[in-house]
Amino acid sequence: MLYNRGEEVLSFGDSILAKFPSLPHCRDFRFDGYTTLGVGGGAPLALFPRCAEELSALVCFLQSEKLPHRVVGNGSNILAADAGFCGAIVAASRMRGIRCQGELAEAECGVSVSALLRVCAEHGLGGIGFMAGIPAAVGGAVYMNAGAQGRCIAECIESVRVAEGGRVFELKAGECCFSYKHSAFMESGCCILSAKFRLQKGLVQSILSDIRAALRRREGLPRGKSCGCVFKNGRGYTAGEIIERAGMKGAACGGAFVSGAHANFIINGGRASTADCLALIGRIRAAVAASSRILLQEEICYIGDFA
Repeated sequence: MLYNRGEEVLSFGDSILAKFPSLPHCRDFRFDGYTTLGVGGGAPLALFPRCAEELSALVCFLQSEKLPHRVVGNGSNILAADAGFCGAIVAASRMRGIRCQGELAEAECGVSVSALLRVCAEHGLGGIGFMAGIPAAVGGAVYMNAGAQGRCIAECIESVRVAEGGRVFELKAGECCFSYKHSAFMESGCCILSAKFRLQKGLVQSILSDIRAALRRREGLPRGKSCGCVFKNGRGYTAGEIIERAGMKGAACGGAFVSGAHANFIINGGRASTADCLALIGRIRAAVAASSRILLQEEICYIGDFA
């Protein structure tokens, strides 16, 4: 049975906790306190698996029981509905396992990109420094094939371990259908448990220097509460440039506004709602369509009951 309302949600929450009594959890989870944008309503239950084994067991149970759930990582790149989500949130933020061996590094999905880079550097593993400064967890970065400087995380991936349909299995990078801001995981029901990266042996100081250089290149990006870039770039243009040309830099709806530093960032000025952000996204898309005849596509993930 697919549970989706009030008492039924509480009922399935109780059934989950009965199945996993030692799993860290909280009632009345709030997206505005968890996401980097700082907007959105709540969810009746959030669960915090501490390792890939706990996550795979939990997700396989939720899938088998057809219980509504969403897996989240670091809370970036997410726009959650003001009405919240009537299901269970599976937050991977306590999954921090990293293992390095030879030229390979394997990280659980909840590991932050910054932690992955730090540990790899300590082991003399480089080649992924271009990801420095991206405020994502490994699972989210793999899910959307995050990247910077014209490169993407898929270039470094050896394989991805996933859970689906009661099974845990490994997909080689070529089976993940990576492309710009896209992976097969966006269409499949797979839950990313961990990713294995093939990196390059090097001198620690040289690797750290590459990381610092990437961080310096990001110093001009907007500060404040945001979900990162809102729209995808296209062939021959960047979203920020055409949004600025459309006159939308600095535009505001309620408590949300387009950054003056980078027009592809929407900033929560402190009192924004998801409705404000959605209205601003609609205005940006309409202005760009009118001025450039380009239909922008969001790269953010929507969670919750938007109807």
